[in-house]
Amino acid sequence: MPGCTNQLPYIWNGNPYSLGGTYVDTLLSTTGGCDTVATLNLVISALIADTTYAAVCANQLPYIWHGNPYSIAGTYTDTLFNTSGGCDTAAVLNLTINPLFTSTTNAQVCTNQLPYIWNGNPYSLGGTYVDTLLSTTGGCDTVATLNLVISALIADTTNAVVCANQLPYIWHGNPYSIAGTYTDTLVNTSGGCDTAAVLNLTINPLLTSTTNASLYEPVALYLEW
Repeated sequence: MPGCTNQLPYIWNGNPYSLGGTYVDTLLSTTGGCDTVATLNLVISALIADTTYAAVCANQLPYIWHGNPYSIAGTYTDTLFNTSGGCDTAAVLNLTINPLFTSTTNAQVCTNQLPYIWNGNPYSLGGTYVDTLLSTTGGCDTVATLNLVISALIADTTNAVVCANQLPYIWHGNPYSIAGTYTDTLVNTSGGCDTAAVLNLTINPLLTSTTNASLYEPVALYLEW
């Protein structure tokens, strides 16, 4: 008589049996005839074994196994009941969780190069930014980190003092004839930071010179003798 471990104890002639083997029992006759020597050959079948090896990424949690969620790596067991009368299944889950991939970008840009585009997003302030890049191949996602440093424009100041007769004053190709402070951005053609140029222009008037001259006519003196 075969039986599954989930069906124990096996009841035979009113007695429970939980170990496989051969058992003998004498069944007394209730009719006055001969008794019966009954023999039980009990075979116990182990539960059906089912092992699942699962390796998932952290972004794929929780992992659902037989309707239950799992978010921590480890070995889990579950008994799956057989509804058709057969042996139950002893299920084992070996769960491995792979961490997300990591990617770090260190970027140093000039203020004239803003906004800085990273993974399709614009950034205009220095700092550390984190983004999750979804895998398009079904693998683990990537946790991307951006360390953004923004360099100020190069400062260049010109203090010019000129005379009025030296106007216009030419600064970076432009003429200036009125005293004041002027700014200009000089674009760097080699890919570096631009230059924030400042001109402080002072115009000195021409020097003046005044001459006051008095001319006297000579007076002729006539003397009479």
